Amino acid sequence: MIKMKKLFSTPKRAVLTVVCILSILAAAGVGAAYAVSAIAENASVGAENAKNFAFADAGVDPVNAKTAQAKFAFERGRFIYEVKFSAGGAEYEYRIKASDGSVIKKRVDILTADGEIAVLQASVSSHTAKELALADAGASASEVIFTQAKLDLNDGISVYEIKFHTENMMYAYEIHADTGEIYSKSKSVYTRQDSSGAAGQSDAKQPPAGSDLIGLDIAKSRALADAGVPAAEAVFTKEKLDDEEGVPVYEIEFHTASHAYEYEIHAQTGGVYGKSAKSMSPGAGTGSSGAYIGIDQAKSRALADAGVPAAEAVFTKEKLDDEEGVPVYEIEFHTASHAYEYEIHAQTGGVYGKSAKSMGPGAGAGSSGAYIGIDQAKAIAAGHAGFSLPAVAFSKIELEHDDGSVLYEIGFYKNGIEYEYEIHAVTGEILEYNWDAD
Repeated sequence: MIKMKKLFSTPKRAVLTVVCILSILAAAGVGAAYAVSAIAENASVGAENAKNFAFADAGVDPVNAKTAQAKFAFERGRFIYEVKFSAGGAEYEYRIKASDGSVIKKRVDILTADGEIAVLQASVSSHTAKELALADAGASASEVIFTQAKLDLNDGISVYEIKFHTENMMYAYEIHADTGEIYSKSKSVYTRQDSSGAAGQSDAKQPPAGSDLIGLDIAKSRALADAGVPAAEAVFTKEKLDDEEGVPVYEIEFHTASHAYEYEIHAQTGGVYGKSAKSMSPGAGTGSSGAYIGIDQAKSRALADAGVPAAEAVFTKEKLDDEEGVPVYEIEFHTASHAYEYEIHAQTGGVYGKSAKSMGPGAGAGSSGAYIGIDQAKAIAAGHAGFSLPAVAFSKIELEHDDGSVLYEIGFYKNGIEYEYEIHAVTGEILEYNWDAD
């Protein structure tokens, strides 16, 4: 059992172990995948321990936690537990690393007296809060990596929780969201981890002190070069700067007509920090040629089936995926009145699955019922966070119908921080937002 746990002790080992096992057992089909998951779960800390790790991080007595649940899952190349519970007027969501119980990510939402998520108010922008923290620390934005910029409540006071590090120091600030005053701060020595997980002098993968980031375009080029894929044949589905246990990396995901790739490119040295690839092999009943129709053709097939002119459609998802052995393009788009989700067979071009729903204006919408549009919703979200549109990388743009209201769900990344917004589709009001290091 100890040897089995070691196979899943780091994200890299987990990915390599899973890839090896799945390759050996591929002929066994879906049942083999379930077997791999079961093996990993048996070697993990367990659901109850995962909840206890989350309780401890939140400072919550398990006796006071309500509706606590833990779900085992495989996410971003590692096995995790998704832990959710509520306590003390707050709702908690945790991602717990299954191999050792460490906290990967967390989110805390403050609840109102009637159980609704409170909308926090702030006179100071996130950008200003970060500048105030940097000024107090005597650091510049070019020499730090931000790991958190989140609006939260502390004893009833709205504060920005700002965390960042330089090459050798870690800083944590709470900035008063109304006055901009420093509510609390701490500083500690920052020890970067090398590729084996040991602290101390870094190996060739570690950035030299004071070096700059290589940039997203170069990171994409390095990933393509390593995969041996021409740029013209790649469809990128994820481009993000992140912090992988103290190492700045670009997370790059793309696919060709036959394979899907996931890369972690070191953001300062440009080296390949992690990678995986899988064949998007055709499933039963696919065409004999094996050639994929391409994303543009798949979008055209979806529009034609929906009877929607291309000029009226706003696409929010374009992705090649494997649906139980069948290669499909997942296509999502909306018009001013409806939202559509399609699965288009990647070889035959046939409609493999589809759904549509009316997005009629909900209660409280403006009298005209006209939607503000994706571009304005993006501008509202980026502006509220203190950024210009060209400065952020959008990861999610969807029109949704929620409890009678129509809203845009907007997600984007900046400096390794994930920003999520819900914007009323008619009034442009910010209904909910959350900022957190991913």
